[in-house]
Amino acid sequence: SAHALDKFGASVFLNAVGNDLQHWGRVILTMMNSTELSVRAMAVDFFVSLLGGVYNKRGSIDEVGLTFLTVLPEVVAREISLSTVSGLIKSIGDAETSLWPLRRALADVEDTNPIDDDRIDPQLIPSITTFCRTGQAIIDGVLVEIRLKGASEKVDLGKIAESQLSRPTSGFQFGNLPPGAIFDADEESLLEAANFFTPQTSSPQKLRWLFALRDLHVTKRQWSEAAETLVLGAHSLIISLEHLNNIWRPNQFALWNDERHSPWLKTIGHSVECNDAVMGFARSFLEPGGLFAKEQYAYTRQLSVRDVCSALNLVIDQIYLAYAEEDGMEDIAFAHFEELLSKISAAINNVNRRYHSEDINALRRVRALICSKLSPLTEHDIIGSPTRKLDSATDYRGGIYVRLLFCGNKPEFLKESTTIPTYFEWDSASICRVPVPTIMAAAVMQKRSKRDTLEECICVAFAEPLVKAMKDNGTKSQIVVRTNAADESVDESKTYVNVAVVQRMKVMSSASLKSRKFYLRNENGITEFTVGHKFPYRTSRQRSLVKSQVKIMTR
Repeated sequence: SAHALDKFGASVFLNAVGNDLQHWGRVILTMMNSTELSVRAMAVDFFVSLLGGVYNKRGSIDEVGLTFLTVLPEVVAREISLSTVSGLIKSIGDAETSLWPLRRALADVEDTNPIDDDRIDPQLIPSITTFCRTGQAIIDGVLVEIRLKGASEKVDLGKIAESQLSRPTSGFQFGNLPPGAIFDADEESLLEAANFFTPQTSSPQKLRWLFALRDLHVTKRQWSEAAETLVLGAHSLIISLEHLNNIWRPNQFALWNDERHSPWLKTIGHSVECNDAVMGFARSFLEPGGLFAKEQYAYTRQLSVRDVCSALNLVIDQIYLAYAEEDGMEDIAFAHFEELLSKISAAINNVNRRYHSEDINALRRVRALICSKLSPLTEHDIIGSPTRKLDSATDYRGGIYVRLLFCGNKPEFLKESTTIPTYFEWDSASICRVPVPTIMAAAVMQKRSKRDTLEECICVAFAEPLVKAMKDNGTKSQIVVRTNAADESVDESKTYVNVAVVQRMKVMSSASLKSRKFYLRNENGITEFTVGHKFPYRTSRQRSLVKSQVKIMTR
């Protein structure tokens, strides 16, 4: 194959393989996860040649990147299931370890240097970096999905596959997440995976990762973040209405499924049904289960307007339910629903697109559903939520935010290279949105103490799971939680968790409760923090990009 690619070029290769490029992707990615260095090196070398050739002929690697990253979750799940039926995986940790060769291979592809390798154009490097980073994020995403769907540390192929393929409902399903995952960049990995795919060409894959991110937020009881994620999914579905003919969906690989083509499939595992279990598990990670098609594995079927509208109805119901779980979000919810109503109305009135009568009826049902959600929001009469019980003069509409800063002695588990990268950076501030259960725990804590302010109790309650996760991971140094923003002294023998409530910077010209700027008052003045995206966002935390301080001089 490498010789044919070198002799005839990438264009001839792509024309020859056609839609079977996805199967080549499955084989190449599988070889990249080989424990044999020579096999992994050959796969990396062939892939680099393919990327370089495609870019030189077409000026872009989007087609190859989309195809490979679409089938990557199936490859990852198959590698995990093969190791499981062979008795090599006993826990989630073993599943993470089984994917180290693939991670290393993607890192080798990313490290390709155009100075040393004339196959690679220097302008191709950003695209390769994006591909490899997204690949790592997708591997993280599969592991997060397994953690959420699995009821225990043991990897149960049948139960996880059944959960993955179950048809979504208007309600929410709560998953399982280990306490130590609070330090993992799982939210960011899932969002990065979703952002790679566009609604114009790969709407099912984008929705698949957005739904995984939604499930993660729901498990953490981060309702506003879950709603923001679903809003992005709704916009993606509406955009995809104009591009249904361009959306590509993968199909099954006969060599992995049909024993008539591959007699060696009978030798997998320790029983006759092992390959069925392996591929059932692998296929369940290829697309969101039951969202667009009632029949299993109907990936190749072209999406219809009614399919998209059915998914839209589900997403809109869930957006409303998510906002209903948190008080003070009515204005934001109203703005989102109003924007969705405008877009769906524009789609109905689009003179350039002729819909069938059934399609028009489906779109009108979506519009009617949005209107039914807007009606109670106009009177701020959204379903009551637990946070209404808070008794405070402070305006907490839009959420409560804290500045989180770790400093002092860095624990050993944060120094090591973890499977899913650690999100929090040492000695670097992050702005985090406080979830509803933490706010309620702080309210109870304040009633019991009667001396501490609500803000101090929020800081302590927010720090508790972080401290517990540190202790569970074997942190030996003394852990000190500080809620006094002015105290910056550091003893290098201790680990400090600095938490302080910050106020949202309000913009007088805008009624929106969203903001990128937050400020913290202390004895020396005001410190302002700026993040990359307006909160509430699709992630519950963002690193502070800009920090500025204003000192207040007293006479």
